[in-house]
Amino acid sequence: MKVKYYFCLTSLAFNLFLLACSDPASKLPDYGFVPPFTMTDSTGEPFDRAALAGKAWIADFIYTNCPAECPMMTSRMHSIEKQVRGNDEVRLVSFSVDPDRDTPAALTEFAHRFGGPTNQWIFLTGSPAVVHQLAYITFHVGDVIGKMNHSTKFILVDKRGHIRGYYSSLDPDSIPAIMKDLALLSKERS
Repeated sequence: MKVKYYFCLTSLAFNLFLLACSDPASKLPDYGFVPPFTMTDSTGEPFDRAALAGKAWIADFIYTNCPAECPMMTSRMHSIEKQVRGNDEVRLVSFSVDPDRDTPAALTEFAHRFGGPTNQWIFLTGSPAVVHQLAYITFHVGDVIGKMNHSTKFILVDKRGHIRGYYSSLDPDSIPAIMKDLALLSKERS
């Protein structure tokens, strides 16, 4: 009986090992699920989270009147956009943390300074409640209610809508790391 039990356990461990080896993205952490949301894109059209289903995506939180970090973050996001351009499996999403001032027109003007928006790079605004839900509760990158305090992180989300990585937008070495992990996610089974 012990030999049979040992054989079953060894077989299970071996199969789990093979599964992990065959899916390199399984080594990336899972920080939780991005729930459904509806916002407004920079063209003034409604944008539903469902449009991202089956796509890996990179998110950041910015605002158009930001004096320092946001232009630099958006410039770095543009460099990512150039690397993924034409890859229909990838989207970039820039969320505004200043919905009172960041109208669709303001987002479009800001995006144009950095090569956006594009079919792959979406700029979104929404109600303060939705922005708070996403920034504070879902992505854990800052409380934006009554503040313009937000994270300078890029966030990687997989095809199933799970957060798989956080990367400093201030560190130029982060972009190769994001691209490496994005490549892993593109091979991941949905």
